[in-house]
Amino acid sequence: MYRSVLTLRATPDQVERILELYRREQILQESMNLTRQVSSDIAVAADGSGEVVVTAEWPDENGYQEWLDHPLRSRTAPELAELLADAEIGVGRVYRVDQRITRG
Repeated sequence: MYRSVLTLRATPDQVERILELYRREQILQESMNLTRQVSSDIAVAADGSGEVVVTAEWPDENGYQEWLDHPLRSRTAPELAELLADAEIGVGRVYRVDQRITRG
């Protein structure tokens, strides 16, 4: 299992606009529909700092690469780039999950 993590450090007003873009364009659902993605989420720092974290789980490294290479992935890139013009974009990283447990 692999997990991708993208961290964005936005201003508080940018945070809601980023969330709205993800909702309106159904970006999380689209990535799941177009690839072998297992799960994904977008979360906002509870302390109001403006940090937004997008994570997804993939069955393997190639599963994530499917999303990176998919031609539809870039369709929202211009709007997201505009929203993040004044934000600090952290480095996206991929992690190999060593252990995972779930309840239920």
